[in-house]
Amino acid sequence: MPPRPLWQFLAINVVVWILMTAILVVVPDTLERWVPLTVARVLGWAVACGVWVVAVESQWQRRLSAVPRFFVQVVLWVGAALVAMWISDQFRVDYR
Repeated sequence: MPPRPLWQFLAINVVVWILMTAILVVVPDTLERWVPLTVARVLGWAVACGVWVVAVESQWQRRLSAVPRFFVQVVLWVGAALVAMWISDQFRVDYR
């Protein structure tokens, strides 16, 4: 399967990044009642990364080699995690 047009590739990545960020907010905040926040964040990260891999990883592999892809994806994923943590902290409900 050939790579998607650039505009479509970027649009799908924006949607998936927003979805990842939402997952990184919702999953930990939901699970925090039953498990420590750090464990809940790891579980959220696992779900969010799984969504990324299923939705867009193959297109990334077609467009970039491993090293540039690694660095760009690290920036995108860390950005999603930081935004999610900021959002979560803004609306934090302490269940203790």
